[in-house]
Amino acid sequence: MRKQESQSLSDILGEFGITETELTDQVAAVKAMHKMAPCFRFNLPPRDAYLMLYKLYQEEVLERYGDFISDDNTKEVVAKVIQHLTQPYPQSGMMLCGVPGNGKTTLAKAILKMARQLNSKRGFDYMGEYFEFGWRFITATEVCEYYKNQEDSQILKLKNIPLLVIDDLGEEPCEVLSFGTPAHPVRRLIEKRYETLSFTIITTNLVSDDLFKQYGWRVVDRIQEIYTKIIHPGKSYRK
Repeated sequence: MRKQESQSLSDILGEFGITETELTDQVAAVKAMHKMAPCFRFNLPPRDAYLMLYKLYQEEVLERYGDFISDDNTKEVVAKVIQHLTQPYPQSGMMLCGVPGNGKTTLAKAILKMARQLNSKRGFDYMGEYFEFGWRFITATEVCEYYKNQEDSQILKLKNIPLLVIDDLGEEPCEVLSFGTPAHPVRRLIEKRYETLSFTIITTNLVSDDLFKQYGWRVVDRIQEIYTKIIHPGKSYRK
């Protein structure tokens, strides 16, 4: 019995009437279509975007009766955020990491405020023209409370809202009981927003090993795929 000869890729595609050039062109066309509607970006020159976010960040600190520290760490972390959010096609999420008290939550609130202001001036892009802007800021612990209390309408909003901040990831219980049934609400929320590529900002004090322990490889793998990780190198500003 003759041994079957291996076919080349061109021969295999040829059986379907397809050339490698056609396939390459199709991949490029689909990629171009995808890039027509960036998930979330600030439609401003980077210089203007930086100055605007820096100002809003300072205002958020002052509204909390804090002292705004304009140090190198603050300037650097704002620059990293703007570098990400002014590029043509940013990833669908952002994770702000660092020690407790170094401004992650305040920066996330400033980003939300900037998105709202730019949206009113049409300086904000999100999923093309068929879009109604909506946002929500919530702690990971509050997400668990919604599940525990069976607040289905609120849970649905969190899954579908275009822009969501999940604050203090890792501070919530790993598992909650809803009428005796164990659930992992934050994990489920992250996975759902991953499926729809809805833009999500996460703040956390956890390091990579802690994330694996609390959420498992599946969620961490998704976070690593579509979230830009921005580490705030500064120490706590709390007195």
